[in-house]
Amino acid sequence: MQIDDTLEPAVREGFAASVDEDPDRFDAAIAAILDRGDDFTIDAFQLTINVTAVILQDLHEGSIPSQSRIDDLAADFAETQEDWSLVSANLASTYMAAAVGDQPVLEVMKPGDVATTGLALGGWLLSAFLPEDKDWTDYLDEVLQVLEASLAQD
Repeated sequence: MQIDDTLEPAVREGFAASVDEDPDRFDAAIAAILDRGDDFTIDAFQLTINVTAVILQDLHEGSIPSQSRIDDLAADFAETQEDWSLVSANLASTYMAAAVGDQPVLEVMKPGDVATTGLALGGWLLSAFLPEDKDWTDYLDEVLQVLEASLAQD
């Protein structure tokens, strides 16, 4: 099974805006997702959640990070990204914990916070923890391949 080819470019644009720390482009990427309707929006933000979960497990050699580690990552994120993204360490921590936990992100966060946090945090994770000699877009391609492989098994 493959990830819907209309979702991936929309999510990728949001991540690109995050990597570039471009608030106007970021807001436009979110608006473009929202403009495509509820089902598309839900699917796009579920993809951002899944990307976050895969990266977090990749950073921790296949394990789910502890809450303490998640809090440390969230603090690092907020220190470098909160000024432009307006996403706090608390929101980032809540998002990551839910992404790798049992409780759905939308049960612990407001939809608007899911949108901004998912794309801002996802872009940061993709660029801040790159495997050696990789571009963030190559890393995203690898993460998407992992997700597609897991969808094929379902």
